[in-house]
Amino acid sequence: MLDLYGRFCALIERLTGLFCLALMFCIVISMACQIFFRYALNYPLSYTDEVSLIALTWLTFLGAGWIYRKREHITVELVPASDPDAPFSRAFDICAQIAIIVILAVLMNEAIHLSPRALKLKLGTLELSRFVMHFLPMMIGSGIIMLFALEHGLNSLFRRQEPDNQFDNPASE
Repeated sequence: MLDLYGRFCALIERLTGLFCLALMFCIVISMACQIFFRYALNYPLSYTDEVSLIALTWLTFLGAGWIYRKREHITVELVPASDPDAPFSRAFDICAQIAIIVILAVLMNEAIHLSPRALKLKLGTLELSRFVMHFLPMMIGSGIIMLFALEHGLNSLFRRQEPDNQFDNPASE
């Protein structure tokens, strides 16, 4: 059962990574169009900044989930892990994953309660709601992080090897 959940998380990771790549492409294209239209044609487009801002917001929250599973995010080790399989290290890791899930669940709950107001507030020339621009990507990104935190916590609980997402980078050595 844990293997099936691991494969599901790997699929979510791949889809999120592809979506983040598409969002980065969207930002580059919209900014290139803005520069071309503004300086070459002397006809600035009114919506390219908003498209880039929305894509950046989605990229930030979805990218956070993608990076969380790869374990490439910035971390602070409060307790030095001399042996990751030691009972104290595993228990501390499981507690940290539970805390992450609880904090993100509270954040999502608050976002759900504020969603009706956010749906009514339209912003910018595209007139998208604040919900689509900020709340929805935050809730989806939080859900993805919660899935990956649960996977990491279960792997720690059952002493399973994490998926190898680490790449040796000779430039960092």
